[in-house]
Amino acid sequence: MVKLIIKFGLIIISFVVLFSNALLGLLFFFLLSLPVVRNAVLGRLPIKLKKSVTGNVYTYEYKNGLKMDIYYPSVKRKSYPFVLFAHGGGWISGYRRQPNNVSWYRFLNANGFAVATFDYRYGYFHYIEDILEDLKSAVSFLNENREHLLIKNLNLMGLSAGGHLVLYHAMRSSKEGKKDFDGHVVAWYAPCDLLDLWSMETSSLFARFSVATTLKGFPVRKKEDYVFYSPVAWVNPKAPPTMLVHGMKDDVVPYISSVKMYKKLRENGVEAKLRLHPEGKHGFEFVLKDPLTVKILYETVSFLKR
Repeated sequence: MVKLIIKFGLIIISFVVLFSNALLGLLFFFLLSLPVVRNAVLGRLPIKLKKSVTGNVYTYEYKNGLKMDIYYPSVKRKSYPFVLFAHGGGWISGYRRQPNNVSWYRFLNANGFAVATFDYRYGYFHYIEDILEDLKSAVSFLNENREHLLIKNLNLMGLSAGGHLVLYHAMRSSKEGKKDFDGHVVAWYAPCDLLDLWSMETSSLFARFSVATTLKGFPVRKKEDYVFYSPVAWVNPKAPPTMLVHGMKDDVVPYISSVKMYKKLRENGVEAKLRLHPEGKHGFEFVLKDPLTVKILYETVSFLKR
């Protein structure tokens, strides 16, 4: 009972801080979730790679004030399978050049993929629709420059909040007949149902803070928005092949969110793959070095190559 009172007390205090001073609110939640932030920023994939796996890296302004980096493999080819990679950070933080993200780019480079990674506007000062528009603009930029950038096909991938963005874009665009990429979708520990971030299965104040900040309200008053911006609500038979990965000890985004998504995809006849790690927490691929984690990493590559 005492822990419960403390928990709700912190929630109340945090939102008071949020509305009185946004920057202090962000700092407060970063401090609360320090282990998650530390793993996300400083983590590395548990795979040793040669320094030479990445060749040229180019930076573009894909939209006014927003940058995109493209990491090419060191092995030269006429064209490359591309992965548009959306970083995590609860829609309110994160950066395309974080060490953990770069370790993913290098791993994908080592397996023959070129990686395009982009910054997007934060939910602190913008709406979720703005962030989704940034993702759409990034896809458009790549499509408009396919020949110049040597794009063979385009896949979407994201971690956590980035996974939510790519899943939502893929599901909604395919349902509306506006699909704008020709590859697969991969999402690691993504909130597929945004209401899951308020369930008893997550103890993360940061998760609740970030989704409430981005959707500009709580589920009690904005439930329609929470449903509307959940990828699971847009699953349809025309959705692209999708791979979901989640740790079963994730207390930031409950793994049941990916399970729901997987079931909905299968119900609609969509090719889907779900991989759960029984010991995995949020961002587990940057912490665990066990054979199962390595296996899932290579299964991700295999899925994207098909």
